[in-house]
Amino acid sequence: MTSRPFLVAAALLALAPTACGRSDCPPVSTSTPSPTPSQPPAPTAPPAAAVKPDCGALTGANAVQTEMRMLECTLQLVVTAIGRNDLASVPPAISTLHAAKEATEQALHAGTYKPMNGDVAAFAALDEAFHASLVTLVQAAGANDHAATAAAMGTVLGGCQGCHATFRPTMPPAPSTPPAAPAGHAH
Repeated sequence: MTSRPFLVAAALLALAPTACGRSDCPPVSTSTPSPTPSQPPAPTAPPAAAVKPDCGALTGANAVQTEMRMLECTLQLVVTAIGRNDLASVPPAISTLHAAKEATEQALHAGTYKPMNGDVAAFAALDEAFHASLVTLVQAAGANDHAATAAAMGTVLGGCQGCHATFRPTMPPAPSTPPAAPAGHAH
């Protein structure tokens, strides 16, 4: 029987390469050029040492949009870390979001940002619950508990969906169901 955390991690890894189709998302890693016949192959860094984007450098039209862009970038890094069993990189990646969270709170308090439906209290409550789920993710990764980290990541992504369902003006269409495998095709 397959455990739920494994399924969550597998689903996250399947989605990771396509999670950001925007031009403002930095690349998750860089590749080395192919060696020429006269050159020996260049040494490659271990997967965990891949170049990581500076998610803190992303900006948006307002504090909330900036936080969302940083979250998207950071959560891609976390998915990669889970897949590579590099849980030590999760807490530092998540810690980069603290300033964005504070900027969102300040914008809500000052009234410079209001959600589409105008319910600032509900938006703030969902934001606080979401950031609590990030704390759980950091704690699981800090304990080097792969299954708990993957499960916490599933909770974090569920928080994204819950907030977007309530506060985004439109939701992207649901993905279509993949076609059934041809008869006689086994995995």
